[in-house]
Amino acid sequence: MEKNKVKNKKFTLSDFLGGYFENIGKITLANILFCIPLALYIAIILLLGNLGVNNIFVSFLGIPFLSPFFAGLFYVSRKITMDEGLRPLKDFLKGIKENWLYFLIDSIIVYIVVIGLVITFSFYRTGLSDSMITASFVMTVFFTLFFFFFENSLLTMTVTVDLKFGDIVKNSVLLVLKGLGGHIKTVLSFAFMSIIIYSLFMFAGNIYLVAAILSLITLLFLPVMCSYIIVFNSSKTLKKYIIDPFIEEQVNQDKTSENVNSAEDELYYTDIEKLEALAKGDENEFVFLNGKMIKRKAIMNMIDKYKSQEE
Repeated sequence: MEKNKVKNKKFTLSDFLGGYFENIGKITLANILFCIPLALYIAIILLLGNLGVNNIFVSFLGIPFLSPFFAGLFYVSRKITMDEGLRPLKDFLKGIKENWLYFLIDSIIVYIVVIGLVITFSFYRTGLSDSMITASFVMTVFFTLFFFFFENSLLTMTVTVDLKFGDIVKNSVLLVLKGLGGHIKTVLSFAFMSIIIYSLFMFAGNIYLVAAILSLITLLFLPVMCSYIIVFNSSKTLKKYIIDPFIEEQVNQDKTSENVNSAEDELYYTDIEKLEALAKGDENEFVFLNGKMIKRKAIMNMIDKYKSQEE
């Protein structure tokens, strides 16, 4: 990401609403761009339904099918969240071009997990009177929330920093707890939005009006609003633990790039005082360095090796 674009934001509700309404025209255009492949997917599903092909394995194929376009939508949401200049068409396509592969890989995982959860929850509907099944149901709910929180961090991180997919996955697991407040805000925001939309449907009167309202809401703001809520509520924690350390280390790497010959050297040329500060504490605890999780014990070993080479 562009180092000079990150600001000291507090990520308040006024920041959220201000970012949206200041860019409402541009963000609506990005949403319409996303709705083009979404409409194609819906048309294919309806056609398959008329042909008698109607099951969850086919219906949820929209997750991997739409994943590259979600990359564009999340990239646009990140640009708004970080107060970067937004060019809806160019940034939407740029988000797809730069992030489609990671989003596709993740979407396959999401597809498998979602299918499993749908089947699992359908099983629970008839057996919750049993205490063992109830306990299993509670564990499944917690796993669902954990996976949702994990995905929030992963998708936001993917369009924000340039890391390997494995590092993004490991960082996202840790940020589930560190960013718990932001994740809870996302859940509450989705719940509030669902109540508003459901209330509109209650007053609609007939199925055709409901379909018209849902189509209009989807076309104008629903997909991009969902991605914007996720990115905005994940970004405060992401900025603190990933973006700021990543940018600081990138600056240091730029200054010493001519001397860096390997991934291991990357640690040696980092500010030794900062490494020593990070090394204080439980040696088995993970800390962030270069946007990656690394054990303090590994940092201690690197410091010892660095000092021995200096001597």
